[in-house]
Amino acid sequence: MIELEEAVNRLVNSVKIETKTEKLGILSAYGRICAEDVTAPFPVPHFPKSGMDGYAVRSQDTKGASRETPIHFQVVGEICAGDYLSIQAKPCTAVRVMTGAVVPEGYDCVIRQEDTDYGQEQAEIYVEGRPWQNYCRIGEDIQAGTCIIPRQTRLGAGHIGVLASMGIREITVLKEPKVGIISTGNELVPLTSPLGKVRVYPSSAYAIAAQLKALGVQVPFMEICSDDAQKFSCMLDERISQADVFITTGALSVGKKDFLPEALETMGAERLFHGVNMRPGTPVMANRYKEKLILSLSGYPFAAMVNFRLFFWPVLARLVGDDSLSWKKIRCMVAEGNANAAKRRRFVQAFSDETGVHILDKNHHSSVLSEMLRSNCIIDQKQGTVISPGDMVDIIYWKQDW
Repeated sequence: MIELEEAVNRLVNSVKIETKTEKLGILSAYGRICAEDVTAPFPVPHFPKSGMDGYAVRSQDTKGASRETPIHFQVVGEICAGDYLSIQAKPCTAVRVMTGAVVPEGYDCVIRQEDTDYGQEQAEIYVEGRPWQNYCRIGEDIQAGTCIIPRQTRLGAGHIGVLASMGIREITVLKEPKVGIISTGNELVPLTSPLGKVRVYPSSAYAIAAQLKALGVQVPFMEICSDDAQKFSCMLDERISQADVFITTGALSVGKKDFLPEALETMGAERLFHGVNMRPGTPVMANRYKEKLILSLSGYPFAAMVNFRLFFWPVLARLVGDDSLSWKKIRCMVAEGNANAAKRRRFVQAFSDETGVHILDKNHHSSVLSEMLRSNCIIDQKQGTVISPGDMVDIIYWKQDW
């Protein structure tokens, strides 16, 4: 049995960054990983523009202007955003400009309209202007040729907006990883079938698949396999080309039907580890088979969720080159609740808010999934320790955006 960090390290080192790419329209690329550096094809703004409503003038002509001694300017035109007017700058002339409008060549500042008399043919200027005041120069926001989105960036709404501002309609992204799910157990039946007296539905598989889809991962199949080594071997070989990573649940421990470790060994899989010093999910296992990673999670629903959070997310971070997906611990104080002494390193469901960490008062059995409806994190409880209000603990959020 190895420690969590060593197991994660072995997993991460067993996979390579995805290099297959595809080109998508920018809206379809939202949430995907950019596969190449994107550079600006032109500067932003690509013309000098006004930063506010006012009058474009030559700053040198405003010297000495004040409320007591205004300087009069001849208004030679008016330009709104999107309009163009060819005007030659002359001393003591002004052009009425609106926010975002082009500033004609020769004028180097914009006097805001509140510092004028709003004149239409003649305008009084009441303040001295400085060169480039309220004036957006060409390339002030983005210079042409600048890298605006580095490769390996996960594209968000802001990135899509910047791409649109550049007129870029398509972008090259990494292909989405594909993860196949196989749930083992004679007791499992598909959602389309009646439960009967002693069967259960594969809740862990659906919870895992939902998270995978939210992470931008394709789930090409979700299979149920009975506790039969031969059937599992055939199913895996049939599906091996359809996914980059395989996740299995169940059949890992020392029970009569826990066939998976021996089945994978018989198939010639390379064992990375089997058993981690943690609860829940102690018997978690990882193998490589035909160059594909097989991550085998506990059959208990909550234990499977803990295994998935701690082991798969670092794998995905490696696959897509996005380190932000790797889990990180946050130090927090316990506001309420207790956790008894841990015989082994344990992960306890909890809820964290601005007042601290709240340990849920119901049971913490690894077979109970419903408590996740009330939790947003897990506490990393050290072996041999108890947890009480006021203690400082390390937590890991279920999601990255907390």
